[in-house]
Amino acid sequence: MHRTERLIVDDLLMRKVEEVSYLVAENAALYRPIVRFFHQRYESGETGWLWPGEVAAFVRSSHPHHDSYTDEACEAHLRQLESWRVLVSEHDVNQARTIEEFVRAARRYQISESARMIEEMLIRLTGQQGSRGSLDTTRLHRLREALLELDRLLAGVSPEDATTDTLRALEGAWNAAEDARREIREQAGRYLRELDHDRMPSAADLVVFLQYKRMLRDYLDEFALGLKDFVERTRDLFEDWAAAGTDARLVALLARNERERKGDLRPDEELLAAFEGQLRALRGFSARGGDAEILHGKTTARVRALVEQIERVVTERRNALNRGRDLRLLARAFQRCTPDEAHRLASRAFGWGTPRHTRDYSSSAAPELLEDASVWHQPPWDVELHPRVRGNPSFRAVTALRDASAERAELRARMQEERREEARFWDDLFGAGELALDGLVLRSAGDRSRVVRLVRDCLRSPDRHVRLTDGSRVQILPPSDPAAVAEVAAPDGYLYLRAFRLRRTEVAR
Repeated sequence: MHRTERLIVDDLLMRKVEEVSYLVAENAALYRPIVRFFHQRYESGETGWLWPGEVAAFVRSSHPHHDSYTDEACEAHLRQLESWRVLVSEHDVNQARTIEEFVRAARRYQISESARMIEEMLIRLTGQQGSRGSLDTTRLHRLREALLELDRLLAGVSPEDATTDTLRALEGAWNAAEDARREIREQAGRYLRELDHDRMPSAADLVVFLQYKRMLRDYLDEFALGLKDFVERTRDLFEDWAAAGTDARLVALLARNERERKGDLRPDEELLAAFEGQLRALRGFSARGGDAEILHGKTTARVRALVEQIERVVTERRNALNRGRDLRLLARAFQRCTPDEAHRLASRAFGWGTPRHTRDYSSSAAPELLEDASVWHQPPWDVELHPRVRGNPSFRAVTALRDASAERAELRARMQEERREEARFWDDLFGAGELALDGLVLRSAGDRSRVVRLVRDCLRSPDRHVRLTDGSRVQILPPSDPAAVAEVAAPDGYLYLRAFRLRRTEVAR
């Protein structure tokens, strides 16, 4: 046994868990309502102690199959639950005056702490049965908005100078990002698991079947595209954080917020390590080979399977094909064949060649084989196995990997310079606060493409607002005259569109 296995498999892991015996016992239909009754009394804030008579009265009034449940049978069941450490009991000795009265005092029962935790788990599992998960792309938007909000809050803020309001806003954005990431994983995993066992419409009704499949394909395809777009956008954001040291400042700010606003007395090293682990999980969601790529692969594989199934059903219907019927007819044909005819039929139907025994490589190992008899009817013989040589036969030497750190640093610097140049462009463009497209003169065709993309994104947004890469927000305003046309000039020509106005409602800090 390996060392890691010795650490995992210990006495506690091998111990029989008596506290869950009532879930699978012979009288589980009685034990489970009794334990749930104790749990409800404990959760309601009342005294958790119950007498056997009270439990028996509850069973008689609430259980549809035990209306004649006796106090004696209830007391026997309570003793059994106590032996499983599901309940604890005590003597009621308040009225006892002698030793005999103390011994004969009745016992009252209460649910144990471990059984209470098991019942809470069962209640949560029962409540989750109705949720089958979903691939809602709005969670991706929520996660991206939370990350952009974190990026905006971290701009120019140091862990020592952050105010209480900044720490509060930072905690809210961080919690929103963590919640969105966890919901995406849980809901998407649950949906894909349920999809494998989904009872889809029968292919007998072709119209309903095709509508169901196409709707499901569009739903999966939309999530896959949204997930791919999200990964490409957020991966660059995390790389910029790592290059600029923003992730370290975020961890320090979260640790300070935990210590000052929440009163966490753990050492600084432990707090920093905890938030660094959470940040790695958040960053790993969008990393190469992370959860997002795994979800994307599963979703696209499901889309391909649905497309193939739709095409197969349509082909079968159009050409009057039936795979089940053909296989049954082929099985009947094999049943009527002789062995030689079966070989020829298999060759025609499946592309198999006639089976032959390949014994040329070791003819001396079995000289007793008969030439005319089938190899399947001859006795077995031993064949010596030789170890297989693995590895790369053309391997010569180990070569060191090329150091690409300088190239990566140059690429990050170039990307940061492009971001700064784009920020300067928007600052110059919105110098007056509000930009009118009519009469706008731009320096290059690339600048015109930036403005056109900004107008497009604003029109697509439900609230007509778009957040730029520098953190600022831009709102598009319709022209006062719906028929007004704006002329945007660039060195290569003019662009005519509606006379929209753009207003920068929030400036990056």
